[in-house]
Amino acid sequence: MEMLYEYMQDGACPSARAVLAYLQHADGIENSWDDTHNKYMARPKVARWENCREQGYIVSMRSNKHNNQINIAFFEHRNTDAICAVMWEQVSLNTLTIATAEFNGIYENKYDTSFDVDYHEADKMADWITKQLTEFWDETYIKGDK
Repeated sequence: MEMLYEYMQDGACPSARAVLAYLQHADGIENSWDDTHNKYMARPKVARWENCREQGYIVSMRSNKHNNQINIAFFEHRNTDAICAVMWEQVSLNTLTIATAEFNGIYENKYDTSFDVDYHEADKMADWITKQLTEFWDETYIKGDK
């Protein structure tokens, strides 16, 4: 048996892990459900996000034609207890990192984030991320290409 605070540690902060748990609880992006194949066409992927003291995750999802990609990194802010998210579009074959991200005018400093919530509002962050993924799917989905 492990100590409670050591169990399932991957380096991300507890707030980011809570957001991830809420995101994993959902079945998928509802608007991407394909009745013919009985599956969700939207395929969000997750990886660790590491930026010094800001330890969290990055969720990335491609459009169904694979020519667009939304990326949302979320983490506990290094100077506050807030859970922050940075959202941008950039296509990449590999997981984007702080060193490879091309933010193009956002996240120019540590306070220039896309969305913030208090440390105890992981559910609100997960809802916001899900909304962004859904809107991206709706905007980039090309009919007839399932």
